[in-house]
Amino acid sequence: MRYDLIVVGAGIVGLASAYHFVKSVGGRILVLDALAGPAQGNTAKSVGGFRMGLFTSSVNRLISETTVKFYLDVQKNGYDLGIHQVGYLILLDESKYANYVKQVEEILRAGTAKLVSREELKKRVGFLELDLVDEESQLLGLRPIRGAIFSPFSGYLDVEKLANFYYEALVELGVDFRFNVKAERLRLAPLNRIGHPREPFAWQEKRIESVETSLGTFEAERFILATGAWSQELLDPLGIDSYVKPKKRQVFAVPARGGLEAFFKVDGFNEFGTMPMTFIPRGPFVAPRVRDKSLWMGLSDDIGRKWGLDFEAEDLFFVDNVYPLLRKIFPVIEGVRPQSKWAGCYSINTIDENPVAFRVMNLVVATGGSGSGVMKADSLGRIAAALALGRGDAELYGGVEVPSTLLSIHGRKVEPEMLVF
Repeated sequence: MRYDLIVVGAGIVGLASAYHFVKSVGGRILVLDALAGPAQGNTAKSVGGFRMGLFTSSVNRLISETTVKFYLDVQKNGYDLGIHQVGYLILLDESKYANYVKQVEEILRAGTAKLVSREELKKRVGFLELDLVDEESQLLGLRPIRGAIFSPFSGYLDVEKLANFYYEALVELGVDFRFNVKAERLRLAPLNRIGHPREPFAWQEKRIESVETSLGTFEAERFILATGAWSQELLDPLGIDSYVKPKKRQVFAVPARGGLEAFFKVDGFNEFGTMPMTFIPRGPFVAPRVRDKSLWMGLSDDIGRKWGLDFEAEDLFFVDNVYPLLRKIFPVIEGVRPQSKWAGCYSINTIDENPVAFRVMNLVVATGGSGSGVMKADSLGRIAAALALGRGDAELYGGVEVPSTLLSIHGRKVEPEMLVF
């Protein structure tokens, strides 16, 4: 059986790519995944956070805002994605305040974020420690909190519900899915065969002819590789670089009982009466989850922690790296130990921490979410579909047109993101 398109990877980017391809032109489409169902890899391990307008890169803002607007309209039209716009709160200490405020001037003018003063933080969040002048704080590298940036339209969604939205639509549109099927090799073939057993040769023009899997070989006219942190396993044998490496991220959850109930009794930030998702730049975050009234705390690897695929959550990582910082800023966390934990991998674009979408031969590579894949997936899927179809432009949600090469490697003109946390 020969397909018009094979998508390798049924995570959120692969699902969105297949969805926008079939919605555009139809055809015979196959989606392959090594796991037992859609979005069971790193997508399933995501917190599902999204920012609205809270990026310094204009490209980041565009692809995230159009994606999130699409999600919001999906939910408004009756498909529950578990969206909670609790807001993002980025705490700024004395050393970072002036620099961060300068970086977000455009965002503040646009009204998608606002500054929260130290006095206002103290008034709204009585259990927040702002002074941080003791010896332990200094040892941890913490400095007094001078204020914060608050993004009221940001929040989180349920990644399983989002994946199911795309998956159910694709099944209804007749897309084939094969789960528990591992893609082992993308096989090259010459455009013009000469019948030699060792072709293709270096001087021949080439294309991807098929994907070899644990279930056999599947052929297609076009391929989209949306395997995230696993991308280089299939690209390295072809000599193609996506400039993406896997970085481990860990999340720890605990029921909001006792003193932790304070996170769900905060006025002035959102309609739910909770603390927003709160971040320490380049440090841990804490996210109150409204529906199950739990607290999620997490952190990704940094210098001193190796690149690589690793899915084991570590108790000591929480004890050594997450807990000490959060406990100082939120003393009500004192003595907390997680009831559940999980780990996944960000697919980090090592150039500028923006997504990557480029075409080589008849292969499109869409990856590099860099910790914000869910909030950019729909736009990335639209761009990947346009590239697969050979179109010069991609239409994002709301009718915004961008070059389909916007996120390519060669000739890339994406500003590095300065607001990374």
